[in-house]
Amino acid sequence: MLILHLSDIHFKNGEAGSPMDQDHHVRTVLLRDLRQQCEAIGATPDVVLVSGDIAHAGDADEYIFAQTWLEEVCAAAGCDTSEIMVIPGNHDVQQTVTKKLLVQSIHNDIKATTDPKLLPGKLAQLLNEEDTRDWLYKSIENYNDFATQYFCDLLPPNRTTVERRFELNDGSTLCITGLNSAFVSGQNDKEGTLYVDPSAQRITHEDGVTHLVMCHHPYHWLANGKQLEDHLNVVSKIQIFGHEHTNRVVLGRDWIRVAASAAHPDRREDGWEPGYNLLEVLVGTEGNSRSLNVKAHIRVWQNRPTQFVPKMDGAANHFSQSIALEAWTAPQTQPKSNPAAEASPMPDGTVIEEDASMTSLRALSIRYFKLTFSKKLEIAGSLELFEEADTKLPDHERFRRVLLRARERNLLDQLKAAIDEASTAKPPEQEK
Repeated sequence: MLILHLSDIHFKNGEAGSPMDQDHHVRTVLLRDLRQQCEAIGATPDVVLVSGDIAHAGDADEYIFAQTWLEEVCAAAGCDTSEIMVIPGNHDVQQTVTKKLLVQSIHNDIKATTDPKLLPGKLAQLLNEEDTRDWLYKSIENYNDFATQYFCDLLPPNRTTVERRFELNDGSTLCITGLNSAFVSGQNDKEGTLYVDPSAQRITHEDGVTHLVMCHHPYHWLANGKQLEDHLNVVSKIQIFGHEHTNRVVLGRDWIRVAASAAHPDRREDGWEPGYNLLEVLVGTEGNSRSLNVKAHIRVWQNRPTQFVPKMDGAANHFSQSIALEAWTAPQTQPKSNPAAEASPMPDGTVIEEDASMTSLRALSIRYFKLTFSKKLEIAGSLELFEEADTKLPDHERFRRVLLRARERNLLDQLKAAIDEASTAKPPEQEK
């Protein structure tokens, strides 16, 4: 399995794509280098992980540019845009929301709970109460509108993480979980003042499952970071972070931890060094012994000449780690085509079983969300995919449920036909 990891792309409204875009050359070189590296490895990415800070200020237009560029990334790497998986960072937060006195009051209430034994209960309480949870997540509404097309939007209290499962080469499963460390983010973030919610503790041992966890903020930025680190060091073999714009690989006995360079760091930063990562993941077997073998290709920017080069580990142009896995044999009844855990989707799609129909839906989802709001409404209505309970939901969640219902009701062919028709229809001003 090949994993492409990007972080901190920071598309800024008014600069990205304009004649004054200083990072156009960096992005162009990154795409060329990515294509060459995938060719050299001999594989295309199975998943594209973006560990937060997609936008610069959580502006809706910034996500439009980000979506276009991520499509270029996938084209260069030879994979599909349906393989994109994202989480929010502090730059995906709208500060106009977090500056409101009510939001600041909720943030201060959380930060005043300094007893680590009481903190999980406080977070759970606030995320279960309708008013407080809505305000805590209101600051990432534009992020959610963007992330829904990849089924990575977040809606507390049941969906505060994103999860996706992939089949590894021995038939076992790689479960990728993305955490949200930005829901208490504001304009005065400091180390040790942010949080992940208690749902992170639900990541646990499963037979035949290896965990990869992605979080924007490293542990020392989180007030409950030590507890999270102790937990993930036991249950997660691969840990991925962003935020600090400094590439770093730490090899533990039972895990590998990768911190990313920013794809677009601020040019005023000391040690300005754009970068991205490619991770090769392979399960090795010998008798009853299994190991998770990871090759981390850390690509970093070089000036004079301008190009991406490998971060070296001694004489090696990549970092390697072999981690012992528990003995496991694939059950005879487990179909190889479905690596996901046996679970039924919740009403809000909290648990999504990955199968052929979900693969088709992921591709349709991106096309569906490119349609105008009225076209999306029209299609949902014509296929009778809206329900009365949807009326009070945010738009991104309503349309998410529309897509999942189309899958549950075996209407994907009809959904595709409706999207095809809407995509080829001329705008009214062009019709005669």
